[in-house]
Amino acid sequence: MRFLHTGDLHLDSSFCASDTFTADARRDEQRRTFGRIFELARAEGCRMVLIAGDLFDSRYVTPETERYVTDVFAKANIPVVIAPGNHDPYVNGSFYKSGRLPENVYVFSSSELQRFDFPELSASVYGYAFTSSALTSSPLAGVSADGGGMNIKLLCAHADLSAPISRYCPLTAGDISGLGITYAALGHIHNRDEDDSAGGSVIRYCGFAEGRSFDELGDGGVYIVDCEPDGEVNYRRFAVSGERYDIRELDLSGCCEREEIVGKIKREAEDVSANKNTHLRLLLTGSVEAEELPDLSELARALTGGRLLSLDIRDMTVPVADISSLRADPSLRGELYRALYSGLVSDDPDTREKTALALQIGLAAIDGRRISGGKESL
Repeated sequence: MRFLHTGDLHLDSSFCASDTFTADARRDEQRRTFGRIFELARAEGCRMVLIAGDLFDSRYVTPETERYVTDVFAKANIPVVIAPGNHDPYVNGSFYKSGRLPENVYVFSSSELQRFDFPELSASVYGYAFTSSALTSSPLAGVSADGGGMNIKLLCAHADLSAPISRYCPLTAGDISGLGITYAALGHIHNRDEDDSAGGSVIRYCGFAEGRSFDELGDGGVYIVDCEPDGEVNYRRFAVSGERYDIRELDLSGCCEREEIVGKIKREAEDVSANKNTHLRLLLTGSVEAEELPDLSELARALTGGRLLSLDIRDMTVPVADISSLRADPSLRGELYRALYSGLVSDDPDTREKTALALQIGLAAIDGRRISGGKESL
């Protein structure tokens, strides 16, 4: 039996850091991604769609999104099973209790374990619903295989496998395998790609379908899963997102002139966005003359357009011409560099960025000059 596993779409996200026009455009793209997911399910011959929570970003759903989602559900002509999550719990006034869902949509409605049987698919789907923004106990704890249901036993759930005291339904792999689950379709952890299989159960997080910020990098996707009555499971990930976020480092060491720096930044931006609509954060590294750096905010605005949807350039360069001389400099300049050196070579990008900025500010103060190059303040 083939089905599609998705979740964490967060439709109607606020995108509060964006202006009204951009936020509206991002919400439109989210809806298009939702539509592409069901087009994929149809094209791949899926017999069911499982949505593992946080279909919506909040309890409030715009009328436009409600109409769109309802229409996509109705046209699917296959069962759609939903486990409401902490962002879109099953509560009074929610979309899930509106009474407007098509007959092919099955929604878990209790924080206790429930089951939907689909004899025509030889499959049972277990799950539960968040009925508030938190669920601190596991609905699977102490529950064993009930002997009922179909040959293929699926779990569709919003849960946290990583923390035993999580507010967001702490499950264990043992809980899942003890129930005799063939495949556990989980949501909630957006970037987890490990296979948490236990016993005879395959356990997967669907991950994000459409990235919303720089903590969701690359192409968003869904899983197409094949489950056989004998317990064999195969799954493949398919990219569905219309936009993506990407973070790149660009070493400017050796660049001696502003035009060379601008050209290198431009080529990197064009390369990253060549095949996909991209929000890019570019981290400039290496050692360069501070005076040769262009106005980075102005450059970012000039390069944004087409497939490059947004560009955030961050200066993490060491603003000196000759690192070796600075390292050996017995003056206050050298002392400052040596004191900050560990931060300049840190594995943490944020630490490197802040340390490079501190060095630039310190050297400028020692030299009696103003800071240039579009740096951010600490």
